[in-house]
Order: sequence, then C-alpha cells, then structure tokens
Amino acid sequence: MKMSEEKDLMRPRDVGRKLGLSVPHVYTLAAAGTLPSVKLGRAVRFRPVDVDRFIRDNRRGKAA
Repeated sequence: MKMSEEKDLMRPRDVGRKLGLSVPHVYTLAAAGTLPSVKLGRAVRFRPVDVDRFIRDNRRGKAA
C-alpha cells in the first residue's frame, strides 16, 4: 500500500456514518470479509474505494 493510500484510510466510525450502520456492525462485516479491511496492528481501517464498492455491490433495485 502506498503512503498516500494509507493516510486516506477510513476509521470504522466514519464507515459506519457513511453506511448508516453501528460501529460494531462495521467490525462484524470486516471480520466476515464482507467489507474488505486493512489491519494495522490492532487498528482496522477501510479503503474508501472498498467502501464505495460495497455500497455498489449491495444496492437493491434498478440502477440509476
């Protein structure tokens, strides 16, 4: 991972806000591998591109 990508990583609370989910639910999705994550020591972070892909892949109904 490039240094510029590392500084752009999202924290679980930011992902939760974007998705309208609780932080524990974000951790559950990460642990299940449903939402790709990056483990940095004890911290879990998310690439914005992976969060956007998760949204796109889980969209219901007709695409706009």
